[in-house]
Amino acid sequence: MLGFLKKLFRFHRPRQAKPDADALIEEKWDADFSKPGQVRFDIKAENSHDAYIDRKALVLGLKKNNCIAWIPDPLYRYGDQVLEARIGLEPLGGYAAAGLMFRIIDEGTFYLALFSSKGYFRLDVVRNNTPLTLVGWTELPGEAETPGEEQRTESEPPSGTVAGQQSGTVALTIIAYGDHLLLLVNGRWAAELRDTTIPAGRIGFCIASYGGERITQGSPPAYTARASLESLSVESRIEEVSARYEAWANSPDIDPRSRFRLAETFTAMDQPKAALAQLQKAWESGAKREAPELLLAGRLALALEQTGEAEAYINACLEAGSDTPAGREAEAPARVEKAKLLYMMGRFEELLEYGEEALKILPHDGERPALWTFLGHVYTQFARYEEAARCYDLSFEGDKENGLPAKNAANAYELAGRPAEALDRYLKAGRVFLAQGNYEDLGSLVPKLLSLGKEHWEARGLLGKWAFGIEDWAMAEKEFSRAETLRKKAPSPRPPEDPALVFLRGLLLLREGKRVKALPLLKKAAALEPDYALFRFRLAETRFLIQGNPRDTQLLADLEAALTLAPEDGWVRNLAAQVALSRGDLDEAAEHLEKAAQSLGEVPAIRVNRGVMYYLRGSLKEALEALSAGKDEDPEGVMANCGGNLLCRSGRYEEADEYYQRALARSPGNSEYLGNRASCLIELGAYGEADAILTQVPDPPPPEILDLIAFVAVKKGEYPRAEAASRAALEADPHYIPSLLSLGWIYRTQSRWDELREIMVLLDKEVLDGEYATRREELARQLEEGVTRLIGCASCGLTWRVPRVPESAPPIRLFAMPPDELPAGTCPECGLTYCIGCAKEHLDPDNRFRCPRCGKTLKLIDEGLKRLIYDWAAGAIPGEKDGKPEESS
Repeated sequence: MLGFLKKLFRFHRPRQAKPDADALIEEKWDADFSKPGQVRFDIKAENSHDAYIDRKALVLGLKKNNCIAWIPDPLYRYGDQVLEARIGLEPLGGYAAAGLMFRIIDEGTFYLALFSSKGYFRLDVVRNNTPLTLVGWTELPGEAETPGEEQRTESEPPSGTVAGQQSGTVALTIIAYGDHLLLLVNGRWAAELRDTTIPAGRIGFCIASYGGERITQGSPPAYTARASLESLSVESRIEEVSARYEAWANSPDIDPRSRFRLAETFTAMDQPKAALAQLQKAWESGAKREAPELLLAGRLALALEQTGEAEAYINACLEAGSDTPAGREAEAPARVEKAKLLYMMGRFEELLEYGEEALKILPHDGERPALWTFLGHVYTQFARYEEAARCYDLSFEGDKENGLPAKNAANAYELAGRPAEALDRYLKAGRVFLAQGNYEDLGSLVPKLLSLGKEHWEARGLLGKWAFGIEDWAMAEKEFSRAETLRKKAPSPRPPEDPALVFLRGLLLLREGKRVKALPLLKKAAALEPDYALFRFRLAETRFLIQGNPRDTQLLADLEAALTLAPEDGWVRNLAAQVALSRGDLDEAAEHLEKAAQSLGEVPAIRVNRGVMYYLRGSLKEALEALSAGKDEDPEGVMANCGGNLLCRSGRYEEADEYYQRALARSPGNSEYLGNRASCLIELGAYGEADAILTQVPDPPPPEILDLIAFVAVKKGEYPRAEAASRAALEADPHYIPSLLSLGWIYRTQSRWDELREIMVLLDKEVLDGEYATRREELARQLEEGVTRLIGCASCGLTWRVPRVPESAPPIRLFAMPPDELPAGTCPECGLTYCIGCAKEHLDPDNRFRCPRCGKTLKLIDEGLKRLIYDWAAGAIPGEKDGKPEESS
């Protein structure tokens, strides 16, 4: 009866209206992952991840490296909220992160809180697909951290976290109250800030991978990372959210160390005001003012131009003494900050005295160069340039990786009237900036290098390297040329060649598609610096692209050297994989690709080679799946282009054309893609469309494109245009075999035999094999048939090849019988020709050759046959004079 009454009561209870999905909901909700049908999240598999329920937890399995995936709860929107979750994270051999998204508006606008497998957390806001970091990676608060305990070592992971790339579970709490955002990790305060970007939205669960093991084929699927949402609760009732926020905002239990860590993060993010506020709150809570934090406060105050406060903090740091390791570590940088402060305040006389005293106190460590720099600044203010230059030199000697002191020294020497020393220091500064890739500071030296180093080869070379770095190719080429000219003119002993300059000259030629011309320069660079991996790698790559021979001994030697010098370099491994694929060694290629992916991640170049590998294993389907990618994964269309190539090789030209169009949509004007699509259209017989595509190639077109233009022009009967294209290709690369062959066939078609002979001479100087050798032999046969004709003996079938248009042979008098294999003559009646061996069986009474068929006397009527007899006589009969037989009338 009681059960019946309960059912009756439920039956008569008024139904509540379902809340508006776009309304802001106030509720207390605990997710129940034990009943898949009641889970609010949008659970489904995607290309990048799987989502499923397992062991009463919502699981996200990431299938790709270097990507982020999430699943939203699409049901309700929340404004003020407290999210509490327990999340397990398995990095699976790589570096991963997991967390919660909140106030989601759409796929491009949301907040994101993550913790990583290395024991850090972060908070970001994304608006219209533009991310903004609110809290950068910061160490998680540890359970063992309580005031008075010894600070753990840097190598020890925080208790209760997933540091050290190990699996583990973290309790993550997010309090979003108005524009206040507060994060707790494992029940401990981690961060707090204010942000007004997004007032409300939905929630979601997310995972990210920053590199891990390569995905392997098989079942069950392999993941790069996996995260489990073990529990989740949402509190969005305003009174409850307000109470939770106020409790933590005014909590005395916030560990000062968490504030110190957050201050360091804000400092790294160049937010000095927020960082200083965290330090002050930590001290207000009763934390001791230690030297490291006082030093940081002084630096932050200086950044905020609060010089009075900065001086107080720095003095307090120095007064804190050096009784502790932390105090001793802070003393030297504090003295440098004091010098910086005095300089900023214009107290130069005081700085001179202070700086000299500080140099006596400071040990010979990394802080002395900064003090020398400030002293150099003061001497420059006082126009004491010689002393300023000496200080800057000492600063640079103490820190050779900082080019600014060398630049300052150069300026001081120039002001002191010592241009030679000034140029030397500008060159030293320039070398440092170049090594660091700091083209902005290197560019600031350009006017000085042009004025002081106008006739200095190294200055010109440095200018060229700067121009190369900012992609001013014309200036780079001009400066490299001037540098080499000046180097050769330098007085004895001549400076040795700069391997980097030689190498960059080679790269400029590679940019223009002139691989053959670049090869000698790359060889020279590698010879000058044989133990530099980049030189050997680029040399091996260029050899491979020119010859395409994966068994070439020089290529293999350079590649092996690059692998030995840089075994972890992903690009070297990728080239090794390409060579192995060309050789048909698929297992070796797979091994190289595995190591390349570990270094570079699943970049398009590696996925291209993996697709080729699957194709060579006999599976075009797997190859195309490996190459399947959207614009975000294949922004330059490399994989789409490879898919088109494989489809062309399979004879599926219509589908290939679609892939090429996709590649060109991502890289319009790409010469390689345009050429590939044109080749595909040629296979389809669409010569007009192919011709139109080839006209889109930017100038100057490379030889490969010019050869295609020549082919299409021939198909359209435009021989002058075809010849012009082939000649242009050979001007760019005189050894470009396809264009040599193409030009030869153009001459063959037009019966221009003399010019074809010149082409054959050039081809005979090249090493040809495979298709090129076959085409050369066919061209030689066509040349022979074009300029000669066959005449045969009517009796035995012996043949002679004579010129189609022979020169007239002079009359001769024979003193001996020519050999049997030479022609006896032609019958004037029937026109048949016989050899001497057959004709001598039919002599008339006067011992003259007769036609076996007609009985007529044979005569040497044909000029070509006459020439054969004449050429024999020139070397055989005794009466020759000056190498010629005696002529007879």
